Amino acid sequence: SRIHLGNTVPLLAGMLFGGPLGALSAGIGSFLFDLVYGFIDPASGGAIPPILEALVTFFNKGAMALACGVIVHDRGSRLSRAARSHLGALAGAVLYLALFLMKTNLYSLAFTPDMVNIYVPGRLVTSGINGAVAVVLSALLYALLRPAMEKSGLHEAIPDRLLSWPVTKA
Repeated sequence: SRIHLGNTVPLLAGMLFGGPLGALSAGIGSFLFDLVYGFIDPASGGAIPPILEALVTFFNKGAMALACGVIVHDRGSRLSRAARSHLGALAGAVLYLALFLMKTNLYSLAFTPDMVNIYVPGRLVTSGINGAVAVVLSALLYALLRPAMEKSGLHEAIPDRLLSWPVTKA
């Protein structure tokens, strides 16, 4: 496991593009990264090929962005935009951490059982740091980029059904 900024972008995608569109963009981007990088999770002992690992990443990073985007764009919320961005980022990061640790635990138990006591705690620490950094950085970037999107008209170009989801009927 490593310290990186890779969780910042899915959270920012959820913030900027809303739940569904943010999830799709975060999932596709993360999928392509894993595929091009040829990522093989050491916890699987090499048993999971990169294409399957990329599919898991598509789901996990997409879920992260979806959770974040739904909270940030909740039109019924009474919280400020800044509070929603921090809360959404935190929810997305916690969801991703849970999914990642479940995957690590399952892989370790199935393929490298003698390493489960090393992989899971180690990834809890490094992924916790990654998540904390991503929460702060994504909220900051969102505060800087959203006004530019509004000024350029890009934000208004995203249909409400994609930005604020799920859409509730009155």
